[in-house]
Amino acid sequence: MKVIKKINNNIAIAVDGENNEVIVFAKGIGYGNIPYEIKDLSVIERTFYDVDNRYYGLLKEIPNNIFNLVTKMVDVAKKNIEDELSPNLVFILADHINFAIIREKNGMDISLPYSYELEYEYPLLTKISKWMVKKTNEELDTHLPKGEVTSITMHFINALEGTNNFNIDKKSFNYFRFKNHLKYFVQRKEAREMFTDNNRELYESMIEKYPDTYDCISKIDNYFYQEYKEKCTTEELLYLLVHVNRLYIKEDCHRKGITPEK
Repeated sequence: MKVIKKINNNIAIAVDGENNEVIVFAKGIGYGNIPYEIKDLSVIERTFYDVDNRYYGLLKEIPNNIFNLVTKMVDVAKKNIEDELSPNLVFILADHINFAIIREKNGMDISLPYSYELEYEYPLLTKISKWMVKKTNEELDTHLPKGEVTSITMHFINALEGTNNFNIDKKSFNYFRFKNHLKYFVQRKEAREMFTDNNRELYESMIEKYPDTYDCISKIDNYFYQEYKEKCTTEELLYLLVHVNRLYIKEDCHRKGITPEK
């Protein structure tokens, strides 16, 4: 393995024997004249493959104790999540948690509100996110608010690997479940039992992360307007966005032979 670029004294960019680029963590790896060959691979503490190079700069900004803690927590999360996760997740979460800690120390509370809708739809991911917030507060002596659970859950959802081509199996359980959610949604519409409208920040964050899903629910919103002569509230659109996105993820996992989250 050849070191080709220094990040800091203990982190560098290298290429392996098959010329694949990899981020390498090893004590003192940044010292010496670069490029050079690592002759004793046992000194390497950790490697990260397939990371988007846009995240490389974060390694200079995020304190080592935060990055190491997030890395260990993601390792635990991967053992409990059967779906494949993006290799960028560790860097994204470390950056998010680092910034959340900076905000907390400066008295800036701008986290998302806690979403019980996401907790219902993604119980396992929410459970893991709750543990991560609790662990971070314990290990780093911080007081991150409950809303950070929702933020971290969304990062996990976004990190689930998928493809852009999507065909729905209308005989599948996932589709049946989605129809039941839409039935419940329509019943509430007909009964004028409106959803509240207090999750604007979460909604805007979700449409930024899932623009294709937003295009889909916009069409649903237009259809409901033609039927009921009123636009959906932010909370109703968030409800639809979560369920459409969940159907996409579940069905995509099914096609790939991945056991979806229960």
